[in-house]
Amino acid sequence: MNKNIILYCISFLFLLACDGMNDNIKEYLDRGEINYIGRADSATAMGGISRIKFMWKINTDPRITSGRIYWNDKQDSICFPTDRGLIDKDGYFTHILNDMPEGTFIFNLYHVGMDNRLSIGYEIPGTVYGDIYKSTLSPRKIKRVEALADKVNLYWGDAGNSSGVLFTYTNKIGEKKTLDIPAAETVTVIEDYVLGGEYYYKTAFLPEKGALDQFELDSSLEKFPTYYVGDGSLDENFPEYPKLDRGTWKIDDFSSEEPTGEGANGRAAQIIDNDPSTFWHSEWQATTAQLPHSITIDMNTVKGVKCVTIAKRQGNTDLKTAHIEISTDNRSWEIAGKVEFEKTADPNAKTIVLGEIKKARYMKLVITESHRSPSASISEVYVLGTE
Repeated sequence: MNKNIILYCISFLFLLACDGMNDNIKEYLDRGEINYIGRADSATAMGGISRIKFMWKINTDPRITSGRIYWNDKQDSICFPTDRGLIDKDGYFTHILNDMPEGTFIFNLYHVGMDNRLSIGYEIPGTVYGDIYKSTLSPRKIKRVEALADKVNLYWGDAGNSSGVLFTYTNKIGEKKTLDIPAAETVTVIEDYVLGGEYYYKTAFLPEKGALDQFELDSSLEKFPTYYVGDGSLDENFPEYPKLDRGTWKIDDFSSEEPTGEGANGRAAQIIDNDPSTFWHSEWQATTAQLPHSITIDMNTVKGVKCVTIAKRQGNTDLKTAHIEISTDNRSWEIAGKVEFEKTADPNAKTIVLGEIKKARYMKLVITESHRSPSASISEVYVLGTE
């Protein structure tokens, strides 16, 4: 009996609740149907530098007269006409917000009718970029520039998040030329470069896929090497520059020589004696001379230097790295070029070819590395140029 009474009470209360719900529904039905303006479709945002671009498809609803975009929790907004004549071939309308602060925003896009009735909103996340983003970027580095007789090779470092490099240089006929180098490229080959010629480049960054703008970081103005290195003497490659007579040359200074341990060889003067079978050797018997080793040659008068050939001791593999310095007064020195030898007998000689004639009376050979440190030996040093 008690159970029946309880069930009756629950049923009565449920009916009262339903009657209240009907009253609420009637309130909304009395308002009539809400006829929204056609909503935007397929909306996207593309960030740029202090601006952002929106693209979307405008509904065919003929009542649409303009668009409205809100951001910053609807504290900021802009209204603009939606001229259907500006819709592109793919059916997209575009609007750009300029002079925007840097940051990430949630935008709400609405279509607006003549009576200011709004469509249902379309939420679009988007980012505007500026100095804060730029401060996180680093330009792509060139690890090494390798100059050769007929080309120069640029060896690039890691591209990171860069999208490419715009590389500008002056070619052989004096024209400025710009190469668009993709991020995936690790070695760039330039065949019409000029020794000592200037170049600079811009590293480009797209902050997002399809970004409205790209950032560019400028390098400093740089120069290609002023020389290249070839194997052998290269005499036949430069018939206009004869091998200079060394008859009046003398050794002005040296860091060490081996006067006894190499028999008839070992002395510094033997690198200019016109005999490739003789050689200079760093001192090792009385004391062991340490790297770097150097020999200074006085060419007697100022010469025009185009090429310098360094020949190793025949059959020897000690020499690894050496460079040539030149001077007109034996006080102020300029590095003309550097050569590097593998630990092999061949090539026996390497030649530094200067991009332009350099004036010099004094020439200093400096050996900085050896494959059998600290020992080093040299057979001959030749110069092609003008008297």
